[in-house]
Amino acid sequence: MRIICWLLVVTLGLLAAAAIEQVGAHSPGPGPGPGPGVVIVPRRRSSSDGAMQSRAVETRVQFNVFENEPKGTVVGYIPTKPGFTYRFNEPPREFVLDANTGEIKTNAVLDREALRADRYDLVILSSQPTYPIEVRITVLDVNDNAPEFPEPTIAVSFSESAITGTRLLLDAATDRDAGENGVTDDYRIVDGNHEEKFRLAVTTSPNGDVFYLHLETTGKLDRESRGFYALNISARDGGEPARYGYLRVNVTILDVNDNPPIFDHSDYIVSLNESVLPGTPVLQVMASDSDLGDNSKITYYLADAETQFTVDPETGVIATTEQLTCPHQNCHEGGRSCPKSCVFTVFARDHGTPRQDGRTYVTVNLVDTNDHDPVIRFQYFPPTGSFATVDENAANGSVVAAVSVVDADEGLNGDTSLRIVAGNDLQHFRLEKSPSFYIVRVNGVLDREEIGKYNLTVVAIDRGAPPRTATAHLIIHVNDVNDHEPVFEKSEYSAVLSELAPPGTYVASITATDEDTGVNAQIFYDFVAGNRDQWFRIDPSSGLITTRAPLDREVLGHVELSISARDGGPNPKWAHTQLKVTILDENDEAPAFAQPLLNVTLSETAPPRTVVVSLAAVDHDQGTNGSITYAFHPSVERNYPSTFELDALSGQISTRRALDREQVAAYTLVVIARDHGSPPQSSSATVSITVADANDNSPELYPRALFVPVAEDAPVGTLIVQITATDRDEGENAIVQYELVGGPTSDAALFTIDATTGALTLRSSLQKSPKPVHRVIVGCKDRGGRRAEQDAVVEVVKESLVEEIGFDSPTAAGYDIRLLEDNGLERRQKSPQEREVGQVRTRWSSSSAAGTPNVVFAIVRGDSEANFRIHERTGVITTARHIDREQRSLYRLTVAARNGLAYGEATVNITVVDVNDNAPAFLLEHDEIRLPENAAVGQEVYVAKAKDADTGPNSQVRFGLSNNPEGLFRVAETSGVIYLNRSIGVEPGTVLSLEVSATDGGNPALTTRTTVQVTVEDVNDHTPVFDHTSYETSLLESMPVNSRFFALAASDADVGPNGRISYAIVEGNVDGKFGIFPDGYLFVRSALDREERDYYALTIACADEGWPVSRSSSVPVIVHVIDENDNAPQFTNGTFVFSVAENEPPDTFVGKLTAIDRDIGRNAELIYTLSSTSSSSSSSSAAGKDHEEDFSIDSRNGFIRTRRSFDRESLGAQSFLSLEATVSDNGAVRLRDRVKIKVFITDVNDNAPVFVRAPYRVQISEGASIGTQLVRVYTHDADEGLNGDVFYHISEGNRAERFAIDDSTGQITLARALDRETTASYRLTVVAHDASKQHRLSASTTVTIDVLDENDDAPEFTQTLSQIAIVETTPIGTELMRFRATDLDLGANAQIAFSIAAGNRRDTFHIDALSGALYLHRGLDYEDTQSYSLNISAADGGNPRLATTILFAVNVIDANDNPPAFPNTAIVRQIREGIPLNTPIVTVTAEDPDSGLNGKVRYEIAHQDPQDGDGERHFGINPTTGVIHTLHLIDREAIDTYRLTVLATDQAAPPAQRLSAEKLVTVIVEDVNDNAPVFISMNAAILPLRDSAMTEIMRIHAQDADSSSNGLVTYEMIGGNTDLFQLHRTTGVITLRKPIPKPDTRYQLSVRATDEAVQAERKSSDAYITILTTGAPGTSTGGPVFAKKDLSGSVSENEPIGTSILTISAYLNSVSDIEYYVTNVTSGTNGRQVNRLFDIDTKLGILSTAAELDREAGIEHYDVEVYAVAVGTVPRTTSTRTSLVNVSW
Repeated sequence: MRIICWLLVVTLGLLAAAAIEQVGAHSPGPGPGPGPGVVIVPRRRSSSDGAMQSRAVETRVQFNVFENEPKGTVVGYIPTKPGFTYRFNEPPREFVLDANTGEIKTNAVLDREALRADRYDLVILSSQPTYPIEVRITVLDVNDNAPEFPEPTIAVSFSESAITGTRLLLDAATDRDAGENGVTDDYRIVDGNHEEKFRLAVTTSPNGDVFYLHLETTGKLDRESRGFYALNISARDGGEPARYGYLRVNVTILDVNDNPPIFDHSDYIVSLNESVLPGTPVLQVMASDSDLGDNSKITYYLADAETQFTVDPETGVIATTEQLTCPHQNCHEGGRSCPKSCVFTVFARDHGTPRQDGRTYVTVNLVDTNDHDPVIRFQYFPPTGSFATVDENAANGSVVAAVSVVDADEGLNGDTSLRIVAGNDLQHFRLEKSPSFYIVRVNGVLDREEIGKYNLTVVAIDRGAPPRTATAHLIIHVNDVNDHEPVFEKSEYSAVLSELAPPGTYVASITATDEDTGVNAQIFYDFVAGNRDQWFRIDPSSGLITTRAPLDREVLGHVELSISARDGGPNPKWAHTQLKVTILDENDEAPAFAQPLLNVTLSETAPPRTVVVSLAAVDHDQGTNGSITYAFHPSVERNYPSTFELDALSGQISTRRALDREQVAAYTLVVIARDHGSPPQSSSATVSITVADANDNSPELYPRALFVPVAEDAPVGTLIVQITATDRDEGENAIVQYELVGGPTSDAALFTIDATTGALTLRSSLQKSPKPVHRVIVGCKDRGGRRAEQDAVVEVVKESLVEEIGFDSPTAAGYDIRLLEDNGLERRQKSPQEREVGQVRTRWSSSSAAGTPNVVFAIVRGDSEANFRIHERTGVITTARHIDREQRSLYRLTVAARNGLAYGEATVNITVVDVNDNAPAFLLEHDEIRLPENAAVGQEVYVAKAKDADTGPNSQVRFGLSNNPEGLFRVAETSGVIYLNRSIGVEPGTVLSLEVSATDGGNPALTTRTTVQVTVEDVNDHTPVFDHTSYETSLLESMPVNSRFFALAASDADVGPNGRISYAIVEGNVDGKFGIFPDGYLFVRSALDREERDYYALTIACADEGWPVSRSSSVPVIVHVIDENDNAPQFTNGTFVFSVAENEPPDTFVGKLTAIDRDIGRNAELIYTLSSTSSSSSSSSAAGKDHEEDFSIDSRNGFIRTRRSFDRESLGAQSFLSLEATVSDNGAVRLRDRVKIKVFITDVNDNAPVFVRAPYRVQISEGASIGTQLVRVYTHDADEGLNGDVFYHISEGNRAERFAIDDSTGQITLARALDRETTASYRLTVVAHDASKQHRLSASTTVTIDVLDENDDAPEFTQTLSQIAIVETTPIGTELMRFRATDLDLGANAQIAFSIAAGNRRDTFHIDALSGALYLHRGLDYEDTQSYSLNISAADGGNPRLATTILFAVNVIDANDNPPAFPNTAIVRQIREGIPLNTPIVTVTAEDPDSGLNGKVRYEIAHQDPQDGDGERHFGINPTTGVIHTLHLIDREAIDTYRLTVLATDQAAPPAQRLSAEKLVTVIVEDVNDNAPVFISMNAAILPLRDSAMTEIMRIHAQDADSSSNGLVTYEMIGGNTDLFQLHRTTGVITLRKPIPKPDTRYQLSVRATDEAVQAERKSSDAYITILTTGAPGTSTGGPVFAKKDLSGSVSENEPIGTSILTISAYLNSVSDIEYYVTNVTSGTNGRQVNRLFDIDTKLGILSTAAELDREAGIEHYDVEVYAVAVGTVPRTTSTRTSLVNVSW
């Protein structure tokens, strides 16, 4: 057959040029490639097999940049690739990116404090469809902000009484900077701290993250020295240099009443005639007080005993109140010329709290007149007594008393004499005169048993004319002599007590008596011995014994107390007795371990039942209270099941099974010892067991097979390999020694090994050995002689002989395999099953021998536990054991392939994928908590914590409540926080069992449960209550001391200490007569005396021991004391003085004797008689005679009447008569008393009272306290007796009874509080009348009282509005509210100033102090603060200032001033092409800090780039949730990256006010291998004339629209002349294998293009290549002739494949078949070769399109090279080139 080939070049002018390349989309393949300048970048495969992954980034880069750096500052460089350009996925305003160099610079000055976060998360995309680069730029802080206090100035106050160290909490400073630049704890007072009175203290919260700043006093403050401090406080940050913030603290020192009033003179002296009238002014005193306000307001007063003078409380004016009588002062012996002086004290008292007094002394010197009676005074021994005493055995002449007579007059009027006139009938006493006084002495033998008391009447007479007398009575008591010993009622006492008896419990009452009297009979009790531990207390007076401290039977069970009784005599006498106390046991001790913490070491070789340790606990209680049993804590069996056992009685711990240190090296056992008391008590001990190692493990060599190439010329000592072995033992048992196995003639002779390190080195040169391989066996053993069960084999091969075996691994890093772990729930039930993991394959080089190599595979490293095995022939890796991800999640195996001396290694990375085979595990299987019964609903009560050993969703734990008693609790599903859901309604002490479940997120889910025991704790919410609302009882006044007489009972519904009750007498226990024991029994603490008190109104309180506040209640207890006849009647006066008017007729009433008998009933019925007096001397005066015959007395009522008329003038100067009367009771044994009576004959009333200094006017403050003295009115009445006695009352003007007047003194006082605002002035009419019973005379005067204003009314607000609402956009300065207030006071007290006292955060508001107008001072921000609670204060101008504060709420109304905001993190998501429609791919979220509709966000996709040709979008978004989902099928080959602009808009009304924000979302489409390679190269080629071997004939090229390995194409020749031609696998180049001497006309080759997807997904295409042979050079055989030399054609763009363009024809003179082939297509513009865009019919010559053409791709004309081949014996070709034809469209 003869073939003649002709070449025809056809130029095509296209209406639209075809696209010839896709830059960066495909991998290079055979045939004409995309040409130079195209960069193809492989893209990493997704690490997930799902349809979507959360992030898709190639590289993560982090940069740091300081804030405040200038614009243009270089931030950093991203990693770039040559030829790529880069851009921000979402260009930020703050940074710019150089598209070529990857340099990032700042585009603005950054301010870290203005950022929501301190970093920017940006995504950078490249010009090629590669994975993006994630860039995080962290803005570093610069110290550009000083610390700031919440307010620049604050006002605080300290009381001047504050002790050193008094603290006041201040607001700490904050700093907008972070880290070290933030505020430190270095606070200082930099100014204003005069005398260093203050210092600062900084404390921290328990967790150390919050500072608290305190202002603290360093010493005593004194307002009077300095009342105000302006402190400047600095706060320093930690920057360099540091910055400071300042706070001005205005400290006001509050006044405390610490200064008493001080008089301007320490004493005053004035002279005054003693005859001045009452009311005469004497002098004015003045005092001042350094304090303020009420603390400095002064009131003057005199002592209550001072009756002669009065002082005006306001002015300090002192005046007389009566005729003055002053004693002689500083008189020398016998001196009568010394002045009469009244010395008294004037007090000035302030109005502070507590009140302070100042004093001064006033001396008033008087000029004397003769107007005084003698005054008798007794001096007793001792001088403090109220009567004289003498011992019954006193010797004759013993001094009994001293009597002095004083007469204030001078001269003879003051010269006196003294005598005994009555009571000394037996002459037992006598008077002796001394120069200055008289002495009463014993004048005979005294006997107390006969006469125990004497009443001597003594009379003093002066020498005046007429003489004046005075009578006095000297009472003498005869003292007993101590001659009797005390006697106990019992010789021995006993008592029984519980050891839990509280302090104060009654033990016994010890009583002794003494027949003596007085001090001699007074008995004192005390402990002599036995009270060593001070458990008991004895009342020294009553003998009551009570417990003093808690008892402890375990210390002492029986106590014998020795008690003494001592009388009070000068030579005391003693008595003794015994008290035996038995203490009963209570279960008050918990068992106690001798060693609560024990450390034990036990060998792991110890056999089961080995005793570990014996524990012993001691309980000192008795019986069952002290009986102990032992038990393990539940955690022991839970942590170490079936490992240890504990003898419950002996406490002996022993092993139950053998121990293995390699499994558990240490144990911690908690042992509980519990007694059998009620309730039982327990304690615990911890035993720490350390398992000592035994040499029970042999060393293990790994790896055990090593193939080591070594150079033949390696020097001696070269390290061949490092052998490693491990031993699970420890210490000496784990030290391994290495050795070579084999004799000196073996291969081992060439090597040596370090016994310690395992280093195998060369001992002799390998050049001396002819063997290519040396097999060395290495063994090892530990120090105990245990050898490794398997030796290691090292094959040392001469390096020059080793051929490398390559692996067909996907990546250079080896194989990456994902393997599901074995289900742990199943593997516990069955043996492991072999599972295939993967397969490794080798790749032999072209120089390798033909055929399949005999390769043997082995795992040589990375699997020391033999979890995997490999088939030595196929390379299939399978599991050998159970695979547990929780034990190990990644295996890095080294697989070796060997074939003789050929060797290679590959790494197999096996990632173990999690299976949900672990249920969540709680940290505590059982827990107990205590919850107060009044816990608030919503309170956090417990945090359940559980972990899941799985990963991913399988480890996400959700909590629930599987058992929730009465729905009391709820649990947060994610955090496990348990809250109280309802109020607790169960009784305290109830234990609630709460079951908490933890469920993981696996499928199926696994659940674990735990129990939490919630014990409801009692809260002290019940008050103890008595069983009656009141009590009443009675007892004899002779009831013995310490006697218990009445029991009270109270109950408390609480439990424990909250219900434990104690009793106390809180009121009414006058003189401490009663006591109460802890059990509520009342007892008599001291002797009762009905005559002193017959009625006691006690208030008994019972209180519990609750915490934090004890609760108590009280009950009244009335105790009536029943009388006994033990008191003699007594006249009410020592001497009765009566008067009767002169000239009254007989039987005129004189007076009534009054006597009292402290008894009651019959014992108190009194009988009066007049008795005759007998005197030791006579008197010539009328007073000295007996006048019983002149008077009569009524025996029942004591009325005395006259028997005749009297003439007062006939009595002379002594105007009285003397009588003696007796009174006796009506008791079985009558008791009596005597009294002296003076009857004065009075004058007739003929003089009316006369006011002195009338009328009166006085001022008083309305704040004066009740009882304040205003003024005293004075009168003078010339009459005597009742006629001259003046009484006062207010007859008019005393409205509302505001004032009271003392009817005898005329002192007007304040009776009720004043209110100037009600009544400002009072005009009183005061009437003075004498006491005449027959013809009363009177006079009147007026007293005007002006009420002065005090600041006693606080301002009151008049408006009722308590809150307002304003929009946050309200302008600054807007008036919001106007407050109004009124004050009823006057002047400055009514001047009102408004202020904001609290709640004005950041000084947001301002109030006008005068008008009360509230203004907005700073801008509002609803998102920062929604409401303000202002304390609006209205204060007056008084001193002290009064203020009223109201709470006023300002509610901020939200305005739509914040647009929605997306996080600044870039959103890039990767999805796989072909995922189902409506698949969610990402959720975008925008936050809007506004509220309501202003903060409600809706989402929409505003723009999508690119879009489909029809304008439809590939993605949609849920407008509410922001979830983006697919709408159309995703095809990466069509579009591989989408840019979605998401618009978030709030829902403000009206819509015109809505704000929005945009966010760019980048979606990268991941390739799926859904395209087979397509051949685009020519299907024909010309065999070169020089057909030498390796000559390139053509380059085939197939394109795969997929990417990455899916688009990587490899080639193989599957048919044809494979012996002559060969095809390069990757380049697609077809070359000759060898020269062809006589080539055939044509050759047919069958080729295949296959992509590099995973094995199961690979796709391929086949093609046929024709190789034509042309004629030899120089031959002129002639070829086919084209019918037309210049051929041109045209075709429209986008025509379908196969569209005919033109027909080419050629012919040969001889009859031959002509075949047509297209061998090349080039651009008609620049001659560049393009893909096979055209085909030709081999037989017909019709030229047609092979692809859709695109004119916009840039090529409009093509040249097509066509060969015409004449089929014959000699190959013939002819070629021609046609001219280019321009075609228009």
